[in-house]
Amino acid sequence: MAHEGQTSGLVSSILADQTRARRVPGRPPLAVTLDVSQQHEQSLVADATLLRRALEPLIRRAVESAAQIDATRESPVVREVIVTSVDLGGAIEIEVADSGPALSDQVRKWLGETGRGPHDQSVMPEGTGLALAAVRAAVARIGGTLHAANCPDGGVAITLRLPRRQSQRLAA
Repeated sequence: MAHEGQTSGLVSSILADQTRARRVPGRPPLAVTLDVSQQHEQSLVADATLLRRALEPLIRRAVESAAQIDATRESPVVREVIVTSVDLGGAIEIEVADSGPALSDQVRKWLGETGRGPHDQSVMPEGTGLALAAVRAAVARIGGTLHAANCPDGGVAITLRLPRRQSQRLAA
């Protein structure tokens, strides 16, 4: 279980680390939007190390993907990574979206199958990469789920739904 302050600022720290020195000559600069509440981070039922294992590869993938050209559409005017969070009551959702190429249907479906557990031996679809496998395993260990969607204007949004620590009422 996370202790207050243990995960505070973790997402912004990961994002800063991953975006340093990521300028691509001849391409638009990377636009980064971060809207993750520290309260959301602090209320997660996961220790900071495990949460980092889930988020770091996902954010790195988004930054790298935003630098790629999607052969199915014109190169974006803005290379973009957006990280947001929302409190759903019993869970916190953290979404990492990018303006890069789409994911295959097989990869999106495989990512969503996190309920099988951290030692799931299902075959990774081609093009998945070990980073997404690490994200999937970490999210399963936390007791969360993943959902990946290709965005209508291009890019990918991957959403982690992670258990939220329930506040306990004190008896009067």
